[in-house]
Amino acid sequence: MKSFCEVYNRKILPAVRMYLSRKLVLDYNLSQLDAAKILGLKQSLVNYAVTGRRRSKYFEVILGFKDFRRYLDDLAVEMSTKKYRGPYVCDLCQFLMRTNLADEVLKAVEESPSRVYKKS
Repeated sequence: MKSFCEVYNRKILPAVRMYLSRKLVLDYNLSQLDAAKILGLKQSLVNYAVTGRRRSKYFEVILGFKDFRRYLDDLAVEMSTKKYRGPYVCDLCQFLMRTNLADEVLKAVEESPSRVYKKS
């Protein structure tokens, strides 16, 4: 049995980071370096995301959830104004659990919710 954190870090988070990278640079005119610092990534990875040279396998699938995308858009606004100080990785995971989107997202990334351990 896998933990939700394992699946989250391996399959969900890369798509989230790609989306937020693109959003911060293209929509909010942050430099790639500033976006990288905010997201805790290397500038080269942000460059790959922005130019489209790298994309997560589950990018489109995960962002198809409207509530999830809306949450990410709100998060990007906060990050772009530098008002956000929390660990977005944990906040995003808590959002998925709180809104019961976790099971739907697991199915979207080809994981069986019954085979993934989720802490309450």
